[in-house]
Amino acid sequence: MPNHSEEAKERAELAKFAAKVLQEPLQLRLLSEKVHELLSNDLRQQKERVGRNYEGRL
Repeated sequence: MPNHSEEAKERAELAKFAAKVLQEPLQLRLLSEKVHELLSNDLRQQKERVGRNYEGRL
């Protein structure tokens, strides 16, 4: 479990990255596309797990 100083450092780095991305439209678009891809993959995997669990109970 990260300690408070590690979390604060991580938040500061993330804030710096976010500020930079917000100033660069292309970077913002690329980041948005990557987030969408990751969320879509996660949703697909969750649906697959639910489907397998349901089929296993039949």
